Amino acid sequence: MALSSTERVRELAQLVGITIADEEITEVADRFDSLLRELERLTQLDVSTVQPVTIFAEEREDAEL
Repeated sequence: MALSSTERVRELAQLVGITIADEEITEVADRFDSLLRELERLTQLDVSTVQPVTIFAEEREDAEL
């Protein structure tokens, strides 16, 4: 049996130790669902021609020393 959005948020919150007030659970569930939809859209992007970029070059330089 699949969990409803609010049940899924309650379970995830419990697993990570976050308290969510009952009056906030619907809003949090809606935002979580929206985030999951956006992540799904990102997985559909073709990034095969995108070259990786080093963001923290100083960390890489420290590792080479």
